[in-house]
Amino acid sequence: MIQLRPTPLTADDLTRTHAAAAPPLLPVLESQPPTPVADALPTEVQPTHLLHFEPLVAQSAGLDIPCDPEGHVGLDALGDKARNDYFFARALIGCLFARPTVKQAMPLMRA
Repeated sequence: MIQLRPTPLTADDLTRTHAAAAPPLLPVLESQPPTPVADALPTEVQPTHLLHFEPLVAQSAGLDIPCDPEGHVGLDALGDKARNDYFFARALIGCLFARPTVKQAMPLMRA
């Protein structure tokens, strides 16, 4: 059986161990100040497609939610009411609404 005797560490040993374990420092790049988020976002984004929930009952109203051409809804871009309406309609597929379809959004006419 081998017995190991602890050897005292010197300051040089600690410096070498710490330097080997520390990641290299990254250079600091000069950059422009960050742009505020409100300035970086487009002010008027018109949805190109709508996710349409058709009602199963004739007297009920349908629901349209902005989406991309594949039908993906950007939840972060929706307001609270639209987000709640989307979750409500999605939860009630088969009870109050048919499966949603993607349809082309009608562009707004400007005078």
